[in-house]
Amino acid sequence: MHNPEPVYLFLGPEIGQKTDEILKIQKTFQTQAGVTPEIHKFYPYDTSISEVISLMKNGSLFSNYKFVTFMNIEELKKDDIAELIEYIKSPGAECTLFLVTDKNSVDKKITSAIPKKSVRIFWELFENQKKSWISGFFKKEHITITNDAIDMILEMVENNTNDMRNACSKLSIFFGENTRIEEEDIENFIYHSKEENVFTLFKKIALADFSSSVEILHKIALSGEGSPVQLISGLQWQFRKLLTLSQFFSKQYSREEALSKAQIRGKRNQQTYIDGLRNYSTLELQKIIVLIAKYDIMARELNKDNHLILMELFIYYCVTKKGSLPENYRT
Repeated sequence: MHNPEPVYLFLGPEIGQKTDEILKIQKTFQTQAGVTPEIHKFYPYDTSISEVISLMKNGSLFSNYKFVTFMNIEELKKDDIAELIEYIKSPGAECTLFLVTDKNSVDKKITSAIPKKSVRIFWELFENQKKSWISGFFKKEHITITNDAIDMILEMVENNTNDMRNACSKLSIFFGENTRIEEEDIENFIYHSKEENVFTLFKKIALADFSSSVEILHKIALSGEGSPVQLISGLQWQFRKLLTLSQFFSKQYSREEALSKAQIRGKRNQQTYIDGLRNYSTLELQKIIVLIAKYDIMARELNKDNHLILMELFIYYCVTKKGSLPENYRT
């Protein structure tokens, strides 16, 4: 039996396809070898590269093969990269390492150390491909979905098939087979679902409701859904749309024209953004976009123990201070 390559480098923003490819390699090995391998996943902020290499080179009592995924490798420091390169030159015999990043490139030393056949960039799908993907998903589930509903799903999720699959799976379970999903149905699902998410969090932030925003943040944290990086990314996307809407209003577009040009659909969704315009000026929204960029960096650098307090501080400076930080504030 031919084992997988010892090291793969998977680049690019399309998280879902990367995940699918990793699962495919793992399942193929399991089928051919007839054994269940160990599966591990690590991040630079909670596990050192030394620990990961030690795990890969040492044997195991539970399985004769390991699959190790190391995420966000663009965050590796210079010394970590040197240690990783040494491992790539002499990898563990019974282990496959997946090096994964959302970026389109990483340190050239890493790229040049890995055979070209084991390096792949997973590009974001084009808009028509995303729509076809969602349409195909619901067709398999025997559910009819309108084009407007598909557009709204694409507004709900990050632009990758992993988040699209998660959102579509929840909707298919909720609505069931032989049903028809329209835009209003999805809007009702979002705002009447018992789940808290980055959209319900943004709704409270748009209302400048600090206590409710923190309450939703805590519920999201308890549910284990959404890391700070994911939440900040989702809020950034929504705040950028709010800033775009604010700029359209400043150019004297009517409410309907501005919402249409900003591609904000659904009555409840539109109301959330209108509420946001009542509570945040264009200048304040610009400051919040800068604030989000600062906290995105911190969220990637801090360990998990500090994530909740980091997000609480972010909401405080966002809602209460409207994006303004003290002059002596340091990231």
